Amino acid sequence: MAATSKSGESKPLAAADLVPEHLLDGDEIVLFAIKPSLWFVVFVSARWLIGLLVLLCLAPWIGALVPGITHTLLAKAVLALAAARLGFAVLEWASRSYVLTNRRVMRIRGIFNISIFECSLLQIQNTFLTLAWYERLLGLGSISFATAGTGTVEATWATVAHPLEVHEQVRAAINRARGQGR
Repeated sequence: MAATSKSGESKPLAAADLVPEHLLDGDEIVLFAIKPSLWFVVFVSARWLIGLLVLLCLAPWIGALVPGITHTLLAKAVLALAAARLGFAVLEWASRSYVLTNRRVMRIRGIFNISIFECSLLQIQNTFLTLAWYERLLGLGSISFATAGTGTVEATWATVAHPLEVHEQVRAAINRARGQGR
């Protein structure tokens, strides 16, 4: 993830910008902290936007069935709902962070209710890399974590840019934590 400076150049975000310091233990080192791709906003809103588009296409028939509803009024309502959904998705994106430290993985998310998933690298049983067709087109993917406690997927880092490289860094950190990467 990068920020844009006043001169317009891209500079990497510091881990402190994405990880609250009170979440880290004394000598824990943040290997990287990333956010989902901005395409996350489109992907989580897609069903709503498609439904609203269908509603807009049905506007002439809805106007004929319901007196007082004009095509213009319905179009304005659909656009307001689409803008609201996209706005909420932007808030979801802004509140989501994925963190890898030398000891654990974390997923921080939530607008009204904050949810923090954290798991020791030693407790991660398996990782799964998923490249949906629409993510592959854009060079994105999702990484899921299964823990030793349940054996099921506990958390997912959704819509990550450069998923193969990120997944490899996660696997390398897990191997180092287990003493296999020395």
